Amino acid sequence: MGLFGLLKGSESEEEVAVQEPIEFKKTSISSTNISKDLEKLALSHNISAKELDFTIISYKTFYKKLNSPKYEELKEIDKDSFFKEKNILNPELEIIQKYTIEVFKKTTLSSVPKMSLGANKTFTKVVVTFKQSDSFEYFNSLEKDILSALDKRKVKQGILLGFFDENSRAEIKKLVSSIRVNAKIEEDVVFTISKAYDLQKHSNGHIVYKFKNEKVDEKQRVDHSKKGFMNTVKAGDLLIEVFKSTKGRVGRDCRGKILAPKAIDLSDEIPDIKVDENIEIREQVDKTQYFAKINGFINEVKENEFEIRDELVIDEVNFKTTGSIQTEDEQDIKIQIECNDAMSDAIGAGVKIETAEIRAAGNVGNGAEVRAKIIEIGGQTHQGAKIYGGEVEINLHKGYAEGESVTVELLDGGKIVGDIVRVKKASGGEIEAKEVYIDEVLSNVQVFASHHIELNEVQGEGNKFIIDVRAQRGFKDKVEDIELKTKEIKTDIVQLIKKIKKFKAKISSEKETTANIYARIIELRESGVKPPSSLVSKLKENQNRIKEHNLLLKELKDDKMQIETLEEQMRDLQSSVFSAKVINNSVWKEFNEVTFKIIDPPVSATHLLKEGEMAEEITLQAAEDGEFILSRKG
Repeated sequence: MGLFGLLKGSESEEEVAVQEPIEFKKTSISSTNISKDLEKLALSHNISAKELDFTIISYKTFYKKLNSPKYEELKEIDKDSFFKEKNILNPELEIIQKYTIEVFKKTTLSSVPKMSLGANKTFTKVVVTFKQSDSFEYFNSLEKDILSALDKRKVKQGILLGFFDENSRAEIKKLVSSIRVNAKIEEDVVFTISKAYDLQKHSNGHIVYKFKNEKVDEKQRVDHSKKGFMNTVKAGDLLIEVFKSTKGRVGRDCRGKILAPKAIDLSDEIPDIKVDENIEIREQVDKTQYFAKINGFINEVKENEFEIRDELVIDEVNFKTTGSIQTEDEQDIKIQIECNDAMSDAIGAGVKIETAEIRAAGNVGNGAEVRAKIIEIGGQTHQGAKIYGGEVEINLHKGYAEGESVTVELLDGGKIVGDIVRVKKASGGEIEAKEVYIDEVLSNVQVFASHHIELNEVQGEGNKFIIDVRAQRGFKDKVEDIELKTKEIKTDIVQLIKKIKKFKAKISSEKETTANIYARIIELRESGVKPPSSLVSKLKENQNRIKEHNLLLKELKDDKMQIETLEEQMRDLQSSVFSAKVINNSVWKEFNEVTFKIIDPPVSATHLLKEGEMAEEITLQAAEDGEFILSRKG
């Protein structure tokens, strides 16, 4: 008991005074900060500012210079001269507005469309958004009410009235006209209600080297396999921009406040750019631009001294010195690589080169890839190197090479794919081509050709010489194209036959009826009676069905002719096997073989050669019994 009594007696028993709201009567006030003054007025009546509303009776604009003792009122007659940009952007000019408003207790909901205001970060641009509404009725004072509601929103945000808002009235008229016609707001309507002057920052002079942009993939990641230091350009490309120092300018926001740029040390210490005759200089007010006159490589001879050349002579290409080099087909740029050290690579491992013409005195490293119309490799290609070109010449080949015309001094385990392939000496490796010519064949060489194989001397064993039309470049694509077209047309033929059968059955079942209708129409016409339109219509319907049936028959005939043409093309593609030849201008060694392959039917004919055999020319022939035999002459 004593403890509880002590606790109770120690509590404060103050009474909280609850203040009753004071009746709010309509009142007029003058204000330079309406939001703040409404809060004060609401507080003095013990109510929330949200319960108050107001109308703008009038407003005045005042201004003064920075050191002036008092503000002066802007007269109506002076407004045009006052709003000049030069005056508005005078940093010593202060602008305020004073509003006379009538404040009253909010009683009804707003009769204007829902709207919201938004501004940019510097408050130099304010936009209003009128929300989409499926139903909104027009009334006579709608335009006036929207303008009034918009002005109230502006002054509560401190946005100056009568400044920077030339277009808002016209936009509101358009909105009201749309509501009057459609009785709704079809979609959100957004427009600018106040646009002042943005701040222009000071800027130091600087150089932008446009040609140095790194290549990125579709995910905006730098492709390091294509990253290069030797930059290629096309005629007309913008190479360099030198921006001059520019002094900023003050701005003024929609509330009338000056926005001043931060002070920085403006410096004109930009290095001089020197260029050769292949680079054009264009002077502008705020910058100097440098453009390429020709296609080529842009080379920095010394710091900020540039030239463009259409032929590049360098010691080596690798990731340390040049990086990958990639040009476009129309640029026609030549590269000459002079490194011929047998212990190092002229074209380094993993590097990619794509240009019009490349001549390398030395080796091509592992994983390197070279693409050009003309390629000369004076050294050897690594097993992992890939060469793609038009005319290709390689000294010692261990990698992969593909081209229209490929010439190799020594094939040592590499692979060649081409149209015409010439090899001086082959020691292991594989060749696929239309025509193959080899001077000296050692051992373990596989040659696939579609039309012709010619050997000057066979010295080794384990070599295979195969005539196969599939060895021709592009053959697979041609076959696949013919097969796809054939399949599509055969599918069409199946559908056409179904349609033709239906039409034929219908025509056959109505043959007697059609003849009777025709006879009846003739009879009526001979009697001078106009046949009923139903009879004429029925006859035309039957005639149209016959016409459509005939068109389908013609379409079927055309499709069958196309099938025959495609089959003929397929036969032509395969027929070269019968005109193909394997020629050896010397005696054969044993353990070598010649094979001719046929696609349809899928058979092959092989001849195992004997030591000293003089089979100068080997061809394929079809025997009378349907078998295929090899004919040997020599």
